[in-house]
Amino acid sequence: MTFETVIAGIVTFIVTFIGIPEFIKFFHKKKIGGQQMHEDVHQHAQKAGTPTMGGIVFVLASLAISLLFAIIYGTLTPPFWIAWIVFAIYAAVGFADDFLKVFRQINQGLTSLQKLIAQILTGILAYFIFMHEEGANFINIFGLKVNVGIFFAIFLIFWLVGFSNAVNLTDGIDGLASISVVISLSAYAVIAYNQKQFDVLLIIMTTIGGLLAFFFYNHKPAKIFMGDVGSLALGGLLAIISILLHAEWTLLLIGIVYVFETLSVMLQVAYFKASGGKRIFRMTPVHHHFELGGFSGHGKAWSEWKVDFLFWAVGFFGSALALIIYFATYK
Repeated sequence: MTFETVIAGIVTFIVTFIGIPEFIKFFHKKKIGGQQMHEDVHQHAQKAGTPTMGGIVFVLASLAISLLFAIIYGTLTPPFWIAWIVFAIYAAVGFADDFLKVFRQINQGLTSLQKLIAQILTGILAYFIFMHEEGANFINIFGLKVNVGIFFAIFLIFWLVGFSNAVNLTDGIDGLASISVVISLSAYAVIAYNQKQFDVLLIIMTTIGGLLAFFFYNHKPAKIFMGDVGSLALGGLLAIISILLHAEWTLLLIGIVYVFETLSVMLQVAYFKASGGKRIFRMTPVHHHFELGGFSGHGKAWSEWKVDFLFWAVGFFGSALALIIYFATYK
């Protein structure tokens, strides 16, 4: 790691660590309604009313500090701007959704179609900026550069939309998403450093710093949740970083937790419809399945900490495997 990016991460950690308690106080002082629990997640009923939208603190801190350091050290490069813009816009989409739910008491927030359109438009913007600067329609598959032509635009949009929503699904129990993303970003920090892409490394390190500080208040029992403003932004950031580092395939392993969470929902819905009401999992996303005792018919409920550690371990080994394969095939 370069000294400057480490310092930027530490500064973001401090700003977030100080800012989160103030944000929580604001929620309580204004008596703003907090997180609403889905009626099916009865084991989390006691969390209703917990302040949410905490992601706005670490996202703003990361955006501001990474921009400041990029200006100071002259790393305002196209890759930096692409990552920065995607991170900011996806956070804005999540903020709009959270704002409608929390401040306007509109339970649905943005409609699924509204969020999808905003995410797609962000992907289109990122594609045009990327093509203007990089001019390359190729995807790196295990070290082999494959030119996919215009289909690269479709891939980029699919990658952004898919992983932003996948991280959003993962953010369902205390601390799970925040540390899962720290693990994923740490793997990309290694790749960015290896490629000497310190512009991308800068925004990675500031986000890691913000998330580590946020975790102090988000671990069980959580004092605050990140909300869509955090989870959508983090998923979009991971997707665009994998593309900027020309290591797209690695996200399937580095992001294996988010992939597994998403697949569990898709499989559950498909099987439920095909079987006339039967289920594969007790509840999805799959972290709730383990909370409720896993596959055993007499399984005991798992604590959130136990689920967290299992999923973090899976994420760590997936990231380690991705790095091993990456360096074995890197050219």
